[in-house]
Amino acid sequence: MISAIAMSVLLVVSLSCFTWLMTPRMKLLWAAKPEQRFDQIPERLKGTLKFAIGQWRMAREPIAGAAHIMIFSGFMVLTLATITHIAHAYDHDFYLPGLGGLGGKVYGVIKDIFEFLVLVGVSYGLWRRLKRTPSRVGRSWEGVFVLCMITVLMLTDFFYDAGNLVASGEMSSAWNPGGSLFAVLISGFSPDSAHIFAVTNYWIHCITVLVFLNFLPIGKHFHVITGIPKVFFRDLNPYGQMEKIDLEKAESFGIKTTADLSWSQVLDLYSCTECGRCTVYCPTVLTHKPLTHRQLNLDLKHALYDEQAILLSTERNQENKLPDLVGGRISADTIWACTTCGSCEQECPVFIENVPRIIQMRQNKVLMDGDMPPELTRAFKGMEQNSNPWGIGSDKRDAWAEGLEIPRVADIFEKGDEIPLLYWIGCAGSFDDRNKKITLAVVRILKAAGVPFAILGKEEGCSGDPARRTGNEYLFQALAESNVEILNNYKIKRIMAHCPHCLHTLKTDYPQFGGNYEVLHHTQVIEELVQSGKLQIENEIRTQVAYHDSCYLGRYHNIYESPRNIIKALPGAELVELERNKSRSVCCGAGGGRFWLEENIGERINIHRSQEALAAKTDTIGSACPFCLTMLKDGVAALGHENVQTLDIAEIVARALGPINATQIAPS
Repeated sequence: MISAIAMSVLLVVSLSCFTWLMTPRMKLLWAAKPEQRFDQIPERLKGTLKFAIGQWRMAREPIAGAAHIMIFSGFMVLTLATITHIAHAYDHDFYLPGLGGLGGKVYGVIKDIFEFLVLVGVSYGLWRRLKRTPSRVGRSWEGVFVLCMITVLMLTDFFYDAGNLVASGEMSSAWNPGGSLFAVLISGFSPDSAHIFAVTNYWIHCITVLVFLNFLPIGKHFHVITGIPKVFFRDLNPYGQMEKIDLEKAESFGIKTTADLSWSQVLDLYSCTECGRCTVYCPTVLTHKPLTHRQLNLDLKHALYDEQAILLSTERNQENKLPDLVGGRISADTIWACTTCGSCEQECPVFIENVPRIIQMRQNKVLMDGDMPPELTRAFKGMEQNSNPWGIGSDKRDAWAEGLEIPRVADIFEKGDEIPLLYWIGCAGSFDDRNKKITLAVVRILKAAGVPFAILGKEEGCSGDPARRTGNEYLFQALAESNVEILNNYKIKRIMAHCPHCLHTLKTDYPQFGGNYEVLHHTQVIEELVQSGKLQIENEIRTQVAYHDSCYLGRYHNIYESPRNIIKALPGAELVELERNKSRSVCCGAGGGRFWLEENIGERINIHRSQEALAAKTDTIGSACPFCLTMLKDGVAALGHENVQTLDIAEIVARALGPINATQIAPS
């Protein structure tokens, strides 16, 4: 009776306190902007089991990930025992279904094994936080406190079992290995003393659990509560697809204040574990820019909490009192530093969506305030007037093809013939002198393999990628609608692009405007031509290629093997992997519209990446993106290594075809 009363008091007090702490958090969530995240329930449940329960992403960092998995899984297993402990205050014979008799004995063995694993994981976690040289998680005293509480939970459960064993006259049990081991430490206790010892640890365990529960909403470990829901409500749209804004109905654009955050973005802030995984491969962190996604999450969360009274106020027009986020807590340099490379999101174990939030902040500055870096003004003007960021006359878009007799889609369509593969050249491949060489190399390869193709010529426009990633949704939609209208009028079905940014926009963004096409990267097409034997490569090229992965080709579209398979198939060519490669490749610095902006803070990103590429000591640095090529070319030159070639994969293949002659580029 006494234990039941004591437990009831503890539960009422602790759950009341928990409710009091959680209520404002939940109110902020409910008050946030609506967002549709209740679709595709089976897929959401599947992902929750895989990534939240299964901790799938944790293994990307083997040691730290294993430690976290040990703690998480052990905690999940111990939860059943903790529930049983609390119930025993009312009925000592209570057991959860399946945990009585033999089932309980088997569970006891499993529980003890997992509790030992938890202690191993906790020990590693404490070492990371307390060692002389801090790890990426930092010297977090909150983290140390939580790890100590977890340790107390494990030890008190062991000692509770040990006390019960000694009190019953048993010193060991095959079904209770942990309790048996700890029973050795109290083997000198009398049965009564052992019983008191067990009861003491029982109450310490239960009190610690309830203290831990109430600690969660007030610190970074709130993710223990919100992490699983966050994974469930993760974005299931094609990766990198921005929300389409209804320009006619929208009264404002982007994120200006905390009132503009959607409920899923608030859930993002609640769920940040502050683990620092987002910083490990982030180019802005590596080159000392003002943007770190962990700090941005903290700044936004603190703003949310500090402005809670206004956000939850029922008085009219209270939101007008909210301060701007950018220019206040967040500097303009922070939001313009992002290259949208996606590394932060790929590493995040709970799928926090950093990039869309930054682009929405850019949207507000560009569309509502007209406040943007001056270089962007020129790029926007070029896209508005000539449909390319360079601002070169649109009538020059197909000047590179003069004399090559490359068929135009319009001519084929007029004849009533079926439209072959459309080669989307892109702005870089059309207007930039260096990148025109990639275009010519691709044309040469297609002709050598006998692949029928056509181009839009002067009808092709900028895909709009630079506009959308820098927040100019108005301009992007105008460009997208124009291009989709042209493509659909010609009944285009299959498109190849050598620019990953064009690839991404055509494949991921254009379906929002009715443009649904099969979009391929040129490395995918070349790989298929090589493997099928349609492209015969007989010339040996003796070269070592250090291959750099493009963010928008790799992380955004999971195209990693095609470029590598091409290099491996070239006679005499050798693929050399950079230290950070594939999904952990470091951005060249051009993405997210950064190609058009000056870089005046910290180390230049292209220099940082070029140093790693040069460290491979190859004669060639290969890439599969025109912007990566430009950034690496400039970086290599700035570092004084003009002897190292920077080439697109298509250029390397074209060289393997032998000396250029007119018949290999244009029909005879």
